[in-house]
Amino acid sequence: MAETTQPSTPQQAPAPQSTQKVSDVIRSYRPTKAFRPSKQDSHVHITSLDFDDQGDYLVAAGDDETMQVFDIKEGKSTKTVPSKKYGVHLARFTHHSRQVLHASTKVDDSLRLLDLHNESYIRYFTGHSDKVTSLALSPGSDAFISCSKDDTVTMWDLSSRNPQGKLKLATPYLVAFDPSASVIAIASQSTSSVLLYDFRNYDKPPFATFDLAPLEERFTPSTRGRAWTRLEFSNDGKNLLIGTDYHGHFVLDAFDGRLRAFLVGKNGSPGRAAPVSSSGKPLGQGDACFTPDGRYVIGGSGDQFEALVWDTHQTPEHGNFLQPMARLPQRGRTALVECNPRYNMFATADRETVFWLPEDSSKAS
Repeated sequence: MAETTQPSTPQQAPAPQSTQKVSDVIRSYRPTKAFRPSKQDSHVHITSLDFDDQGDYLVAAGDDETMQVFDIKEGKSTKTVPSKKYGVHLARFTHHSRQVLHASTKVDDSLRLLDLHNESYIRYFTGHSDKVTSLALSPGSDAFISCSKDDTVTMWDLSSRNPQGKLKLATPYLVAFDPSASVIAIASQSTSSVLLYDFRNYDKPPFATFDLAPLEERFTPSTRGRAWTRLEFSNDGKNLLIGTDYHGHFVLDAFDGRLRAFLVGKNGSPGRAAPVSSSGKPLGQGDACFTPDGRYVIGGSGDQFEALVWDTHQTPEHGNFLQPMARLPQRGRTALVECNPRYNMFATADRETVFWLPEDSSKAS
Protein backbone atom coordinates (compact mmCIF):
# COMPACT_ATOMS: atom_id res chain seq x y z
CA MET A 1 0.00 0.00 0.00
CA ALA A 2 1.91 3.00 -1.19
CA GLU A 3 0.15 6.12 0.10
CA THR A 4 -2.34 4.86 2.65
CA THR A 5 -4.28 7.10 4.99
CA GLN A 6 -3.73 6.66 8.70
CA PRO A 7 -6.84 5.96 10.80
CA SER A 8 -7.96 8.61 13.26
CA THR A 9 -5.63 9.44 16.09
CA PRO A 10 -6.36 9.01 19.81
CA GLN A 11 -9.13 11.35 20.96
CA GLN A 12 -7.64 12.20 24.33
CA ALA A 13 -4.18 13.00 23.00
CA PRO A 14 -3.69 15.93 20.59
CA ALA A 15 -3.11 14.49 17.16
CA PRO A 16 -3.84 14.91 13.43
CA GLN A 17 -7.13 14.30 11.70
CA SER A 18 -7.91 10.98 10.06
CA THR A 19 -7.50 12.45 6.57
CA GLN A 20 -3.82 13.18 7.04
CA LYS A 21 -1.36 10.92 5.30
CA VAL A 22 2.01 10.06 6.75
CA SER A 23 3.62 12.13 3.98
CA ASP A 24 1.67 15.20 5.15
CA VAL A 25 3.05 15.12 8.69
CA ILE A 26 6.34 13.22 8.52
CA ARG A 27 8.52 16.34 8.75
CA SER A 28 6.60 17.82 11.66
CA TYR A 29 6.99 15.10 14.28
CA ARG A 30 8.29 16.36 17.62
CA PRO A 31 8.81 14.67 20.99
CA THR A 32 5.80 15.43 23.19
CA LYS A 33 6.17 13.25 26.30
CA ALA A 34 9.04 11.38 27.92
CA PHE A 35 8.93 8.66 30.57
CA ARG A 36 11.78 7.22 32.62
CA PRO A 37 11.52 3.54 33.58
CA SER A 38 12.69 4.27 37.13
CA LYS A 39 12.77 7.55 39.04
CA GLN A 40 15.41 6.18 41.35
CA ASP A 41 17.84 4.86 38.74
CA SER A 42 18.99 7.05 35.86
CA HIS A 43 21.20 4.28 34.46
CA VAL A 44 18.35 2.03 33.28
CA HIS A 45 18.19 1.47 29.52
CA ILE A 46 15.10 0.52 27.52
CA THR A 47 15.84 -2.62 25.49
CA SER A 48 12.66 -3.17 23.46
CA LEU A 49 9.47 -1.40 22.39
CA ASP A 50 6.26 -2.85 20.96
CA PHE A 51 2.74 -1.58 20.19
CA ASP A 52 -0.32 -3.79 20.33
CA ASP A 53 -2.28 -4.49 17.14
CA GLN A 54 -4.72 -1.62 17.69
CA GLY A 55 -2.01 0.90 18.56
CA ASP A 56 -3.65 1.60 21.93
CA TYR A 57 -0.84 0.32 24.16
CA LEU A 58 2.94 0.27 24.18
CA VAL A 59 5.17 -2.04 26.22
CA ALA A 60 8.77 -1.09 26.99
CA ALA A 61 11.19 -3.59 28.49
CA GLY A 62 14.17 -2.35 30.48
CA ASP A 63 17.43 -3.77 31.74
CA ASP A 64 16.13 -3.12 35.26
CA GLU A 65 14.08 -6.30 34.67
CA THR A 66 10.73 -4.54 34.41
CA MET A 67 8.13 -3.88 31.73
CA GLN A 68 6.38 -0.52 31.53
CA VAL A 69 2.95 -0.41 29.88
CA PHE A 70 1.62 2.83 28.35
CA ASP A 71 -1.90 3.85 27.37
CA ILE A 72 -1.53 5.74 24.09
CA LYS A 73 -4.95 7.43 24.20
CA GLU A 74 -4.33 8.70 27.72
CA GLY A 75 -0.69 9.47 27.02
CA LYS A 76 0.54 8.00 30.28
CA SER A 77 2.22 5.02 31.89
CA THR A 78 -0.40 2.73 33.42
CA LYS A 79 1.57 -0.15 34.86
CA THR A 80 5.07 -1.36 35.67
CA VAL A 81 5.42 -5.15 35.78
CA PRO A 82 8.56 -6.57 37.41
CA SER A 83 10.25 -9.75 36.21
CA LYS A 84 13.13 -9.87 38.65
CA LYS A 85 13.38 -13.66 38.75
CA TYR A 86 13.63 -14.29 35.00
CA GLY A 87 14.58 -10.91 33.57
CA VAL A 88 12.81 -9.58 30.48
CA HIS A 89 13.76 -8.80 26.91
CA LEU A 90 12.05 -8.56 23.51
CA ALA A 91 8.63 -7.96 25.07
CA ARG A 92 5.99 -8.44 22.36
CA PHE A 93 2.21 -8.11 22.45
CA THR A 94 0.27 -11.08 21.15
CA HIS A 95 -2.95 -10.34 19.26
CA HIS A 96 -4.49 -9.75 22.69
CA SER A 97 -3.58 -6.41 24.26
CA ARG A 98 -3.46 -7.96 27.73
CA GLN A 99 -0.89 -10.60 26.82
CA VAL A 100 2.83 -10.04 26.37
CA LEU A 101 5.38 -12.61 25.25
CA HIS A 102 8.99 -12.07 26.28
CA ALA A 103 12.40 -13.68 26.35
CA SER A 104 14.30 -14.35 29.56
CA THR A 105 17.70 -13.07 30.61
CA LYS A 106 18.13 -15.13 33.79
CA VAL A 107 17.51 -18.64 35.17
CA ASP A 108 16.98 -20.24 31.74
CA ASP A 109 16.35 -19.33 28.11
CA SER A 110 12.62 -19.97 28.05
CA LEU A 111 10.02 -17.68 26.54
CA ARG A 112 7.21 -16.58 28.80
CA LEU A 113 3.61 -15.50 28.11
CA LEU A 114 2.39 -12.96 30.63
CA ASP A 115 -1.14 -11.85 31.46
CA LEU A 116 -0.84 -8.12 32.14
CA HIS A 117 -4.16 -7.90 33.96
CA ASN A 118 -3.27 -10.15 36.88
CA GLU A 119 0.51 -10.12 36.27
CA SER A 120 0.74 -13.90 36.16
CA TYR A 121 2.35 -16.21 33.61
CA ILE A 122 0.02 -18.16 31.35
CA ARG A 123 2.60 -20.42 29.72
CA TYR A 124 6.35 -21.11 29.41
CA PHE A 125 7.94 -22.11 26.11
CA THR A 126 11.04 -24.21 26.75
CA GLY A 127 13.35 -25.41 24.02
CA HIS A 128 16.31 -23.06 23.64
CA SER A 129 19.66 -23.69 25.32
CA ASP A 130 21.09 -20.20 24.84
CA LYS A 131 19.89 -16.60 24.76
CA VAL A 132 17.02 -15.72 22.40
CA THR A 133 18.05 -12.94 20.00
CA SER A 134 14.82 -12.34 18.08
CA LEU A 135 11.06 -12.89 18.40
CA ALA A 136 8.48 -12.52 15.62
CA LEU A 137 4.74 -13.07 15.93
CA SER A 138 2.70 -14.05 12.90
CA PRO A 139 0.42 -11.23 11.67
CA GLY A 140 -2.33 -13.72 10.94
CA SER A 141 -2.31 -16.36 13.68
CA ASP A 142 -0.99 -17.33 17.11
CA ALA A 143 2.19 -18.75 15.58
CA PHE A 144 5.50 -17.17 16.50
CA ILE A 145 9.18 -17.76 15.82
CA SER A 146 12.30 -17.34 17.92
CA CYS A 147 15.99 -17.23 17.00
CA SER A 148 18.65 -18.15 19.51
CA LYS A 149 22.40 -18.17 20.02
CA ASP A 150 22.07 -21.97 20.18
CA ASP A 151 21.93 -21.85 16.34
CA THR A 152 18.28 -22.80 16.11
CA VAL A 153 15.12 -21.19 14.78
CA THR A 154 12.05 -22.53 16.60
CA MET A 155 8.41 -22.42 15.50
CA TRP A 156 5.80 -22.14 18.24
CA ASP A 157 2.10 -21.64 18.81
CA LEU A 158 0.84 -19.61 21.75
CA SER A 159 -1.59 -22.37 22.69
CA SER A 160 1.13 -25.00 23.27
CA ARG A 161 4.28 -24.97 25.34
CA ASN A 162 5.92 -27.45 22.96
CA PRO A 163 7.82 -26.39 19.83
CA GLN A 164 5.96 -26.92 16.56
CA GLY A 165 9.18 -27.24 14.58
CA LYS A 166 12.85 -26.33 14.54
CA LEU A 167 15.57 -25.37 12.07
CA LYS A 168 19.28 -25.73 12.69
CA LEU A 169 21.15 -22.89 10.98
CA ALA A 170 24.47 -21.09 11.22
CA THR A 171 24.00 -18.16 13.60
CA PRO A 172 20.34 -17.35 12.88
CA TYR A 173 20.11 -13.95 14.47
CA LEU A 174 17.01 -12.07 13.35
CA VAL A 175 13.64 -13.25 12.04
CA ALA A 176 10.63 -11.49 10.48
CA PHE A 177 7.26 -12.41 8.98
CA ASP A 178 6.11 -10.78 5.78
CA PRO A 179 2.69 -9.03 5.94
CA SER A 180 0.88 -12.03 4.45
CA ALA A 181 2.30 -14.30 7.20
CA SER A 182 3.27 -16.81 4.50
CA VAL A 183 6.99 -15.94 4.23
CA ILE A 184 9.61 -15.72 6.94
CA ALA A 185 13.01 -14.10 6.58
CA ILE A 186 15.93 -15.25 8.71
CA ALA A 187 19.13 -13.20 8.90
CA SER A 188 22.43 -14.92 9.59
CA GLN A 189 25.17 -12.46 10.43
CA SER A 190 28.18 -14.76 10.24
CA THR A 191 27.23 -15.87 6.72
CA SER A 192 26.12 -12.36 5.69
CA SER A 193 22.90 -13.77 4.28
CA VAL A 194 19.12 -13.53 4.55
CA LEU A 195 17.12 -16.69 3.90
CA LEU A 196 13.47 -16.68 2.80
CA TYR A 197 11.25 -19.65 3.67
CA ASP A 198 7.68 -20.59 2.92
CA PHE A 199 6.34 -20.65 6.47
CA ARG A 200 4.01 -23.56 5.74
CA ASN A 201 6.97 -25.55 4.42
CA TYR A 202 9.76 -24.26 6.63
CA ASP A 203 11.32 -27.74 6.75
CA LYS A 204 12.06 -27.41 3.02
CA PRO A 205 15.13 -25.47 1.80
CA PRO A 206 14.76 -21.69 1.52
CA PHE A 207 13.25 -20.55 -1.76
CA ALA A 208 15.58 -17.53 -1.87
CA THR A 209 18.92 -16.54 -0.35
CA PHE A 210 20.16 -12.95 -0.38
CA ASP A 211 23.94 -12.69 -0.16
CA LEU A 212 24.85 -9.44 1.57
CA ALA A 213 28.61 -10.02 1.64
CA PRO A 214 29.26 -7.78 -1.39
CA LEU A 215 27.05 -5.08 0.10
CA GLU A 216 28.79 -5.30 3.46
CA GLU A 217 32.18 -5.09 1.76
CA ARG A 218 31.06 -1.94 0.02
CA PHE A 219 28.97 -0.14 2.66
CA THR A 220 29.89 -1.59 6.08
CA PRO A 221 33.39 -3.08 5.75
CA SER A 222 34.41 -2.51 9.37
CA THR A 223 31.41 -4.39 10.75
CA ARG A 224 31.13 -7.32 8.34
CA GLY A 225 29.34 -10.30 9.83
CA ARG A 226 28.11 -8.42 12.88
CA ALA A 227 26.18 -5.37 14.12
CA TRP A 228 22.88 -6.25 12.41
CA THR A 229 20.07 -5.01 14.63
CA ARG A 230 16.77 -5.09 12.74
CA LEU A 231 15.00 -7.23 10.13
CA GLU A 232 11.60 -5.99 8.96
CA PHE A 233 9.32 -6.19 5.92
CA SER A 234 7.48 -3.08 4.85
CA ASN A 235 3.70 -3.36 5.23
CA ASP A 236 3.25 -3.49 1.45
CA GLY A 237 5.61 -6.49 1.37
CA LYS A 238 7.83 -4.91 -1.29
CA ASN A 239 10.89 -3.98 0.77
CA LEU A 240 13.04 -5.57 3.44
CA LEU A 241 14.95 -3.48 5.97
CA ILE A 242 18.21 -4.67 7.49
CA GLY A 243 19.23 -2.27 10.21
CA THR A 244 22.84 -2.01 11.32
CA ASP A 245 24.38 -0.47 14.37
CA TYR A 246 26.88 1.94 12.93
CA HIS A 247 27.09 2.88 9.25
CA GLY A 248 23.48 2.90 8.11
CA HIS A 249 20.71 0.57 6.95
CA PHE A 250 20.03 -1.61 3.91
CA VAL A 251 16.68 -1.48 2.09
CA LEU A 252 16.37 -4.50 -0.20
CA ASP A 253 13.81 -5.53 -2.77
CA ALA A 254 11.91 -8.21 -0.84
CA PHE A 255 11.51 -10.39 -3.94
CA ASP A 256 14.97 -10.53 -5.45
CA GLY A 257 17.23 -9.07 -2.76
CA ARG A 258 18.43 -6.21 -4.95
CA LEU A 259 19.67 -3.19 -3.02
CA ARG A 260 17.19 -0.35 -3.37
CA ALA A 261 19.08 2.06 -1.12
CA PHE A 262 21.63 2.30 1.65
CA LEU A 263 20.36 4.76 4.26
CA VAL A 264 23.12 7.06 5.45
CA GLY A 265 23.28 9.97 7.88
CA LYS A 266 24.03 8.24 11.16
CA ASN A 267 26.92 9.64 13.16
CA GLY A 268 28.26 6.58 14.94
CA SER A 269 26.57 3.99 17.08
CA PRO A 270 23.86 4.44 19.72
CA GLY A 271 26.02 2.16 21.84
CA ARG A 272 23.80 -0.90 21.86
CA ALA A 273 24.70 -2.97 18.87
CA ALA A 274 22.69 -6.14 19.21
CA PRO A 275 19.82 -7.89 21.00
CA VAL A 276 22.18 -9.79 23.32
CA SER A 277 25.81 -9.03 24.06
CA SER A 278 28.55 -11.58 24.71
CA SER A 279 27.88 -11.17 28.42
CA GLY A 280 24.23 -12.05 27.88
CA LYS A 281 23.00 -8.55 28.75
CA PRO A 282 20.19 -7.27 26.53
CA LEU A 283 21.22 -4.28 24.48
CA GLY A 284 18.44 -3.31 22.09
CA GLN A 285 16.24 -4.28 19.16
CA GLY A 286 17.51 -1.82 16.54
CA ASP A 287 17.14 1.88 15.89
CA ALA A 288 15.22 1.93 12.58
CA CYS A 289 11.78 0.87 11.34
CA PHE A 290 9.31 1.40 8.50
CA THR A 291 6.34 3.72 8.87
CA PRO A 292 2.96 1.93 8.47
CA ASP A 293 2.55 3.14 4.88
CA GLY A 294 5.84 1.45 3.94
CA ARG A 295 7.29 4.58 2.38
CA TYR A 296 9.50 6.02 5.11
CA VAL A 297 12.12 4.69 7.49
CA ILE A 298 12.56 6.41 10.84
CA GLY A 299 15.83 5.82 12.63
CA GLY A 300 18.33 7.03 15.17
CA SER A 301 21.30 9.22 14.36
CA GLY A 302 23.89 7.44 16.49
CA ASP A 303 25.32 9.68 19.16
CA GLN A 304 23.51 12.82 18.02
CA PHE A 305 20.29 14.02 19.63
CA GLU A 306 17.92 13.65 16.72
CA ALA A 307 15.83 11.15 14.77
CA LEU A 308 16.28 10.71 11.03
CA VAL A 309 13.64 10.17 8.33
CA TRP A 310 14.39 8.58 4.94
CA ASP A 311 11.94 8.60 2.03
CA THR A 312 12.34 5.32 0.14
CA HIS A 313 10.43 6.81 -2.82
CA GLN A 314 13.27 9.27 -3.40
CA THR A 315 15.90 8.39 -5.97
CA PRO A 316 19.16 7.56 -4.17
CA GLU A 317 22.37 9.40 -4.93
CA HIS A 318 25.11 7.88 -7.05
CA GLY A 319 26.17 4.62 -5.43
CA ASN A 320 22.67 3.97 -4.00
CA PHE A 321 23.24 6.23 -1.00
CA LEU A 322 20.02 7.74 0.36
CA GLN A 323 20.32 10.80 2.59
CA PRO A 324 17.73 11.67 5.25
CA MET A 325 14.89 13.88 4.05
CA ALA A 326 14.42 15.24 7.58
CA ARG A 327 16.23 15.47 10.90
CA LEU A 328 13.94 15.66 13.90
CA PRO A 329 15.57 17.14 17.03
CA GLN A 330 15.16 15.73 20.52
CA ARG A 331 16.96 15.97 23.84
CA GLY A 332 18.43 12.47 24.01
CA ARG A 333 19.73 9.63 21.88
CA THR A 334 17.51 7.37 19.81
CA ALA A 335 18.58 3.79 20.45
CA LEU A 336 15.17 2.21 19.68
CA VAL A 337 12.39 3.24 17.30
CA GLU A 338 8.90 1.79 16.86
CA CYS A 339 5.99 3.17 14.79
CA ASN A 340 2.42 2.95 15.95
CA PRO A 341 0.52 0.67 13.53
CA ARG A 342 -2.73 2.68 13.71
CA TYR A 343 -2.08 6.27 14.70
CA ASN A 344 0.16 9.08 13.52
CA MET A 345 2.74 8.68 16.24
CA PHE A 346 5.92 6.79 16.98
CA ALA A 347 8.05 6.06 20.04
CA THR A 348 11.78 6.17 20.61
CA ALA A 349 13.80 5.10 23.61
CA ASP A 350 17.19 5.03 25.23
CA ARG A 351 17.13 5.87 28.93
CA GLU A 352 13.56 7.09 28.62
CA THR A 353 10.61 6.30 26.38
CA VAL A 354 9.57 9.24 24.20
CA PHE A 355 6.25 9.76 22.39
CA TRP A 356 6.38 11.69 19.08
CA LEU A 357 3.41 13.47 17.46
CA PRO A 358 3.12 15.88 14.54
CA GLU A 359 3.91 19.37 15.80
CA ASP A 360 0.61 21.07 14.91
CA SER A 361 -1.39 18.40 16.71
CA SER A 362 0.86 18.52 19.76
CA LYS A 363 -0.02 22.22 20.11
CA ALA A 364 -3.73 21.73 19.53
CA SER A 365 -6.07 22.09 22.41
